[in-house]
Amino acid sequence: MNSIESPLQYQEVLVIGAGPVGLTSALALRLKGHAVTLIESEPEGRDRPGSRAIFIHNETLKLLEQIQPGLGMLIASHGLVWPTKRTYWRERQVFVRHYPAPKPNILPPFSSLPQVKIEQMLLDACKQAGVEFAWNMPVSNVETTPDGVTVTTESGQIWAAKYVVGADGSRSMVRRALDIPMEGSRSKNSYIVADVTEDEDHPLPLERVFYYDHPGVGRDVLFVPFVGGWRVDLQCREDDNLDAYSGIEGVRQWLPKVMDPKYLDRITWVSTYQFLQVLARDFTDKNHRVLLVGEAAHLFAPFGARGMNSGIADAIA
Repeated sequence: MNSIESPLQYQEVLVIGAGPVGLTSALALRLKGHAVTLIESEPEGRDRPGSRAIFIHNETLKLLEQIQPGLGMLIASHGLVWPTKRTYWRERQVFVRHYPAPKPNILPPFSSLPQVKIEQMLLDACKQAGVEFAWNMPVSNVETTPDGVTVTTESGQIWAAKYVVGADGSRSMVRRALDIPMEGSRSKNSYIVADVTEDEDHPLPLERVFYYDHPGVGRDVLFVPFVGGWRVDLQCREDDNLDAYSGIEGVRQWLPKVMDPKYLDRITWVSTYQFLQVLARDFTDKNHRVLLVGEAAHLFAPFGARGMNSGIADAIA
């Protein structure tokens, strides 16, 4: 239930979208002394399937430390750092690198954990800082004038603000309401992502492993460990029938060719994506009252969780 229920609401700054980029935007603004309300289309405590972004970079952790000391260390402490990286061409190992263990009380080079865990820690920080939240309020329109912004939700709630931060992702309603197009390219082939939970009694080595032309499937395959499981990423060919590889049933056909068959019963999430290299034509509206950040403003190839990490950099900048 929302604590904000009157027909017209006024706020200094509205942030649209409660993903990691929106939460970071709201936190950074609040810690600068601004009054901030974050509007999210889904209810609080919503189910967020899948690990999503599983890789938070050292530079991102440093930025979070800058706005709230201890936050970067907190997030890093809940993830893991894999110590070995290997690359294979078919069955032949062509590259390996071992990394020293991170030093205590120093931010690691990265931390690998599900995005939902990062979001929870950012949400807790926002609440402690005094950010207000309006949950379960999908935005239906955004209009700007030289003096401010009006945001209307599907329920008829009307908000007036000096400024708005649009952090509502790749399908941004804020961007579409402002009629700002995305421009760029899309890969012709697709990628299949599957999450599997780890066997805690008999876990695999903590190694990030990439295969060019994996001998089991004849396609590139990436394995990345994160807290509690593995991300398995299969690169399809342009002429592949995606139905044969995607979805739970598709993954069940190829997964035992690249991992122990015991992981068939440990699949928790499957998604399909293409590489996008696109930018919003403008990052703000004609009145300079709305700022687009994160995937509302740009979409990159997602390897290394570039979407979340670049979006957090946007938010703090």
